[in-house]
Amino acid sequence: MKSDVVVKVKPGSIKKSIEHFGENRYLIKTDSVNNDEINGDVLFMLSKYVGLPPNRLEFKSGISTNDKVLQII
Repeated sequence: MKSDVVVKVKPGSIKKSIEHFGENRYLIKTDSVNNDEINGDVLFMLSKYVGLPPNRLEFKSGISTNDKVLQII
């Protein structure tokens, strides 16, 4: 079952959090500012939130931007 997940990232936040707003849409706030750390936070936080292992998520687009699309595989 493959489905897309849209994520808006707010880097440099005071604390990490995740909000679900709409079908397969999330806002992730992270204290990281480096792209590699941000992407790691997105994978970790989203996988915990949806109850899947991180290796079931892969970036489809937006790896270097704050608007990301991930695919659940």
